[in-house]
Amino acid sequence: MKKNSWGKTLLQVYPYLEKIAGAIDKILLKTALNSFYYTSTSYEENNVFNISNKLIDLGERKVTLINLKILIEEALKNMKEEQSALLIEKYVERKKFIQLAKSHNICMRTAFRKVDAAEESFAKSLNKLGYDDGRLLEFLKNETWILNVHKVVSKGSEDTIQIGGIIKMAVV
Repeated sequence: MKKNSWGKTLLQVYPYLEKIAGAIDKILLKTALNSFYYTSTSYEENNVFNISNKLIDLGERKVTLINLKILIEEALKNMKEEQSALLIEKYVERKKFIQLAKSHNICMRTAFRKVDAAEESFAKSLNKLGYDDGRLLEFLKNETWILNVHKVVSKGSEDTIQIGGIIKMAVV
């Protein structure tokens, strides 16, 4: 298992959180607006109780994603500015190490070391906020796409993950 795998996972998924929350909004609206259409053959899955539960579940997923976004931002704020800037450039802006080295006027080897140190600092920042590996796993247990990203990050291999047919993300 790779060190700091949860920290790296959260940084990998961060750019997609708003997009997925927006997609959930669209699904919520479409489901609510179309909920009055049902036939006797589909009554079991389209009754008021089931539709209400589906809307509640989707709303809870959106809340989880928003809380995750806030947690990541808070952990980044609690770090040294240089380290959080490196992580934002690497994970949000998707800059390569060569670009990081040039923009910070450092050699490639130093860029790798500084990113490793920043990732470790991010994991410590998450721990200070009360989110260790166990709590993150419990918090995100219903977000299988994030758990899949974590599995790939833990293995330490490069892979591409398809998220619900909407987003393709490269996990490194």
